[in-house]
Amino acid sequence: MTATTDDRRSRAGSWLLGFYAAGSAAETLQAVAILWATYLLTHNAVIVGAVNAAAYLPGVVLGLVLRKKADSGSAGRLLSLTNWVLFAGSTALALVWAADLPQGALLGAFALVQCSLSVVKTLNKAYVGRFVRRHFARSEAVRLVERATSLALVGGLVGGGISGLLLDTSAADWCFTLAAVLYLVSLAAVWRVARTRPEGTAATPAPTAQLVAGPTPTDVELEDPAGRLRLILLYSVPSSGALPFVSTLMVPLAQAVAPGSGLFYSVLTVTSMCGGFLAGMALSSGRLSAAATLNTALGTGGALVACFAAFHWRPAVVLLMLVATAVLTAHVMVMQVLTNQAPPEGRVGRFSVVRNAVAGSAKAGFSLLAGWLVDAGGLTTAWLVLGAVLGAFGLAWWGSPERSTIGRLVDVGQD
Repeated sequence: MTATTDDRRSRAGSWLLGFYAAGSAAETLQAVAILWATYLLTHNAVIVGAVNAAAYLPGVVLGLVLRKKADSGSAGRLLSLTNWVLFAGSTALALVWAADLPQGALLGAFALVQCSLSVVKTLNKAYVGRFVRRHFARSEAVRLVERATSLALVGGLVGGGISGLLLDTSAADWCFTLAAVLYLVSLAAVWRVARTRPEGTAATPAPTAQLVAGPTPTDVELEDPAGRLRLILLYSVPSSGALPFVSTLMVPLAQAVAPGSGLFYSVLTVTSMCGGFLAGMALSSGRLSAAATLNTALGTGGALVACFAAFHWRPAVVLLMLVATAVLTAHVMVMQVLTNQAPPEGRVGRFSVVRNAVAGSAKAGFSLLAGWLVDAGGLTTAWLVLGAVLGAFGLAWWGSPERSTIGRLVDVGQD
C-alpha cells in the first residue's frame, strides 16, 4: 500500500464525512419543516404519520425490485446522480410554498418529496456501503461508518436548530431554500469522493495481539452467516422503527407540553440529535461496545420511552428525550455497521437494499401506528405501546443463538 493510496483513501473518507454532515443537515431541516407545516395545516396526527411514512415506503418497494442490481455500476458516479434528486426536491418545495397553493396541493408536494427522499436514501446506503467495503480495511470501515453516523447526527443537530429559529421567525419556505443549498453542498462532496477514491481494495489487517484470545473476523464470518443476516433483518424492525415513532409523536408532544411553540418542537428535535451524537461518540471511541449495545439498548429504550407517559414538565421531557434517543440511536448505529460488515463483500449492496427495505417498512409502519395511537388512545397509550414492543424484543434477544457472534463481528474491528 503506497503513501499516495493512503492519502487518497484519507481524502475520500473526509469528503464522505462531509457528504453525511451536509446531507443530514438538509434532510433534518426539511423534515422538521414538512412535519410542522403538515400539523399546522391539518391538526391531524394520522396525516403527520402518513407524511412521515412517505419518506420510507417507496424506497422499500424500489429496493426490492432493484436489489439484484445494487452491486453493479460505479458507486461514486451513481451516488452523484441520485443526489441531484434531493436538491431538485427541496428547490421545488420552496417554490410551491412561496406560491401559496391550496392545502391539498401542499400536502401532495410534501408526500412526493418524501417519496423521492425514500428512494434516494435506499440507493445511497447501498452505494456508500459498497464504496466503504471496497476501499477500506475492516477496522477503518467500522470507524468510518461510526464516524459518518455521528457526523450525520451533528448535521441533523444543526439542521434541527436552524429549522426551529426559521419556523418561529419566518415562513417554511426559508427552511426549504436552505435545505436545497445544503443538498448542493453535499452533492459537491460526493463529486470529490468520486474524484479522490483510492485505487483497489484495502487489505484487511491481521488480528492484533489484543484480539488473539477472541475470534478473528474470518472465524466470525464462517459462523452461520445466513442465520446472522436473518437476525439482523428481524431486529432492524424495532431498531429502525423506534425513532420514527418518537419523531411522529414529537409534534403532538410539543403541542401538549408547549402549545403553539415551534421553538420547543425544535428543541426536542435538537435534543434528539444531541442524544444520537453522544451515542456515536461513545461507540466510535470504544467506551461503549457493540455487544453491550445489542444486549441492553432495546430493553432500556423501552423503559425510557414509557416514561414519557408520566412526564409533562418541560425540563424533564427534554432530558428524557436526550437519554432515550441516545440509547435507541446507539442500537441503530450498530445495526448500520453490521449491515456493512456482516454480508460477504460481493453482496454488500444487495443486503444493504434488502435490509433497508425491512427498515423502511418498519419506519413507515411505526410512523403510521404512532399517529393512529395518538388519535385513538392519546399520547400516553402511544408511549406505553412503544415501550412494550421494545421491551419484548429486548428480552427475546437474549434467547438468540447468534447473539454473541454478531456483537463480536463489529467489536473485532475496533482498536
